[in-house]
Amino acid sequence: MKIDIKTVPQAAPPSLDPKNIAFGKMFTPHFFCCEYRGGQWQNARIEPVHNFSLHPAALVFHYAQAIFEGLKAYEHADGSIALFRPEMNARRFNASAARMSMPHVDEQLFLDAVNELVKADHAYTPPFPGSLYVRPTLIGTEPCIGVKSSSEFIFFILTLPAGSYFPELPSGAGAVDVLISESVVRAAPGGTGHVKAAANYAVTLQVITQAKEVGCAQVLFLDSSSDRRVEEMGGMNILFVDNGDLVTPALGGTILNGVTRDSILTLARDMGLKVREEAYGFDDMLARIRSGQISEVMACGTAAVITGIRGFKLESGDRIPVGDAAPGPVTNQLFEQLQGIQYGRIPDRHGWVTQVVPARAAVR
Repeated sequence: MKIDIKTVPQAAPPSLDPKNIAFGKMFTPHFFCCEYRGGQWQNARIEPVHNFSLHPAALVFHYAQAIFEGLKAYEHADGSIALFRPEMNARRFNASAARMSMPHVDEQLFLDAVNELVKADHAYTPPFPGSLYVRPTLIGTEPCIGVKSSSEFIFFILTLPAGSYFPELPSGAGAVDVLISESVVRAAPGGTGHVKAAANYAVTLQVITQAKEVGCAQVLFLDSSSDRRVEEMGGMNILFVDNGDLVTPALGGTILNGVTRDSILTLARDMGLKVREEAYGFDDMLARIRSGQISEVMACGTAAVITGIRGFKLESGDRIPVGDAAPGPVTNQLFEQLQGIQYGRIPDRHGWVTQVVPARAAVR
């Protein structure tokens, strides 16, 4: 599908010091948008960001028919701008759409739209260690008070300059405390835990707020089984260093197939680490941490990249420290490897990096 480019001249972007950019608060001046009507996508365009006008009965408002993705563009040392594994995001976007009874978006349209939007607003890409965050979104817009799939949709993409997801942390991987949610689960078998449905995140907001009130930056959710197995965090996957092995819960119907997770597992194997995909029961995990068998724990996701976990807090108020120091040596090594590839400082052996803007064109 041809994308109509309707960009308009803009003033020079404001200061893009990554240290001063609050994540999710600042947006570039253009966005991509197209509509689905009559069984087909139409009117693909990039234009100045503006508000939508939707009927109050739009299905997205009442039945949460909405999905999204998250990926990033990075400025390399030569000034070029590159995306990291956008093809995986395109595939996952359509897997989410299928589960939520939403129309397929041609992967080439998804990739072309992301590329053209990043080209249009590449000047808003902060220098290292910042990035340009890309948020593709699909919503049901048909006005109808009825439990049904919408017949009309909007597919749009926003871009926003991003600094650190946890701005209070020093440079590098950093480390945070995490609350373990023992009484609230995020997902259950047969549900939507494995897709990026907006509703999955809405149900975590109350617990995340409670976590911040007790000094924790994130929440670790357990599954609904009697063993209360470890699953994932509110928007991030989790990994453990257990007697030198890298361990993470196996994918299934309740865990998101994270792009960063997949990349880390590949890099860990490259480093000679044994990788195991299996879930700990809650009590087993705590026992392994207390004994020192689990020496490092890390969270990973597109927004946060890799962040060490220095301790877990229980709902009782007890705190369980992890290892001797966080982030630990494996966490730091994986962080440096992944970030090095994303920013072009380390050779990309796996073909993950896609250049969008060449060095000459990217000069501000």
